[in-house]
Amino acid sequence: MKTLRFLLSLFHCTFLFTAALLPGVALASNQTPSKYATEKNEPVEVIITTEPSVRTHPATPILSNFGAHHNVISSQDIENQHSLDFLSALREVPGVIFKSQNAVGSQAGTNLYIRGRGASHPGPDITVEFDGVPRSGVLYGQTMADGIALGTVAGVEIHQSPQPVRFGSGYSLVNVVPEKMDTEGQTANIGLSGGVYSTFSENMSAGYKKEALDIYVAQDWTSSQGHRAHARGQQESYYVNLGYALNRHWTVRLLGNVVEAQTLAPEPNEKPDADNAITWPQAERFDTKATFSTFTLNHRYRQTEGYLKAYWNDANFDMLQELNQGERYADGGRWSRQHLKLYGIRAKETLWLWQGGEMVLGADLDQARLTNTQWVYDTGAQRFWDFPSTTLFSPYLGISQYFGTSEAFHITPSAGMRYYKHSEFSNKSASQAGLIVGYGNTDLNFNYARGVNYPSPAVLQGLLGPGGPENPEQYWKNLRAEVVDHFEAGITHRLEKRGSITASVFHDRGKDRFRAYFGGSIPTHFNDPIGRYTIRGLELSTSLRPHKRWNVFAGAIWLDVKAKGSDGMEYNEMPYTPSFTFKAGTQWNITESNTLYVDMQHIRGLYQGTSARTGGFNHTPPDARNKLDNITLFNLRLNHRVQKPGWCFEEMEAFLAINNLFDQSYEVVKGYPMPGITAMLGVNIKIK
Repeated sequence: MKTLRFLLSLFHCTFLFTAALLPGVALASNQTPSKYATEKNEPVEVIITTEPSVRTHPATPILSNFGAHHNVISSQDIENQHSLDFLSALREVPGVIFKSQNAVGSQAGTNLYIRGRGASHPGPDITVEFDGVPRSGVLYGQTMADGIALGTVAGVEIHQSPQPVRFGSGYSLVNVVPEKMDTEGQTANIGLSGGVYSTFSENMSAGYKKEALDIYVAQDWTSSQGHRAHARGQQESYYVNLGYALNRHWTVRLLGNVVEAQTLAPEPNEKPDADNAITWPQAERFDTKATFSTFTLNHRYRQTEGYLKAYWNDANFDMLQELNQGERYADGGRWSRQHLKLYGIRAKETLWLWQGGEMVLGADLDQARLTNTQWVYDTGAQRFWDFPSTTLFSPYLGISQYFGTSEAFHITPSAGMRYYKHSEFSNKSASQAGLIVGYGNTDLNFNYARGVNYPSPAVLQGLLGPGGPENPEQYWKNLRAEVVDHFEAGITHRLEKRGSITASVFHDRGKDRFRAYFGGSIPTHFNDPIGRYTIRGLELSTSLRPHKRWNVFAGAIWLDVKAKGSDGMEYNEMPYTPSFTFKAGTQWNITESNTLYVDMQHIRGLYQGTSARTGGFNHTPPDARNKLDNITLFNLRLNHRVQKPGWCFEEMEAFLAINNLFDQSYEVVKGYPMPGITAMLGVNIKIK
């Protein structure tokens, strides 16, 4: 009966959504060439554009020639939202939600969720990359969002489903496209803003490009005292991206970034007990210090382009815990440091060797060196985990072929595969297949892909710490990566200079979920032989431009979940997997100098909790205690621009940003109310 109601609800909402869009469809009078057509057999450079008349909004997915969708967030989108930290910059993508207890900054544990994934702990379900290489807290699966500063971000690509040709381990990908100087000339920018809760943001950047040389430098600082006691957050970042063209085909690039951040955790607004499902914070202070760099050798010819990239990511993530269930530890407290060293080499080549064909081949060599140290303040007692160094080598290959013409009938079949060779756990392979069938501006797409999710050595903590068994390797030698089979079908219609409309349905089926062992009886199986889960969903989205001064967007996603734990219990809900999410907004260029941007989000059917991999490996019960109230938030930003205001300024922009416009009371974690209405005033200055 519940499934029937769900299907009827999907049909009803689909009908209403489609009816609402029909007037926008009528605006299209001509056809647009297919985005992925390769009739000229030439590579097309991907550029994250910020021009409202041509860019795609984050709510609207982009269809690749492998039959899969992904979303793109530009730096202009981030500015429109007046995001203050990395997680809040992702808020307008329909299948993405994040957990927070602070106005600025994030804490340990799971905090980013994509289409029902991300609640497992420990578990790196979501891959976070920067410049195409790993940048996350892989030990326990944290995104380590405090280690990414918005001033370094030119755009963000979000793949909400597995795509072995695009990325390796993990079910979803969030990849940051770094800022660099793209056009000839020189520029300098200063941004300042301040508002309630003693929240301040400052950033400076400068760029120079002439002939073979380009350089871009940026400095960011953000700080807030927070909306509650002991809820402060701050971040400081220094960044450089230097490129040099060796000739017309080859370029070398060096990128470096140092980030320091600190987030405090407030106490809950009422004492936890068995009835309210409120928990104490894991710790009182979270410190992040990260040094990140990449060195890339790029090349581009008429029929091929690619790169060879080396990277280094050294990060410390500290948790300071002075309280135990609200009371101070008798021994003074505990301190835990996760030290992460991620390094490796990645290579990729894209070839257009024949008419309409594209071949992608490459390999990722990723290495991780992870330690975890715990100290007791007063006694000096120490526990140390020196986890095994891991190496994951994953070559991949993908081929697509375009037949037909963009003005009439066209078809694009594709296939791809990736092989995973792991130094500690069993090897795996994953495949994908896609098909696009279209006529003119309308495309049907079908996609299958297998996602492979390897555990980090943290799942072995109970075997490797003090008092662990001899020869612990015997217990995990048969540990398998968990997998999910993803099926998706969709339809996209592009409107001539007016936007696009997309609808898709998907079905995920997961198995072999790995367990973590922190103590007690050693499991006989490190992969759950019983547990299974399925996630089914419908996603609708549109970006429209009804008028040259007016853009609108909307995206909705419905999720239907069924999960079984190792105890055989079945659930129809999973943590942080809302049954319905709707996000929408508009940008109105009132005059040449004034712009109003408004966005909203509505989240319904949301439960807090985790999918713990320890013990019985069961989800937090989706009962009334863990159900969160529906969330509806409105935000706006009003800009006023002045061209050539005098002195040495080329452009000046003053703005007012208001979040939670109607002052809604809401929580994303029980007992931790989020900020009410907040206001920020600021100015951005572009110097000649």
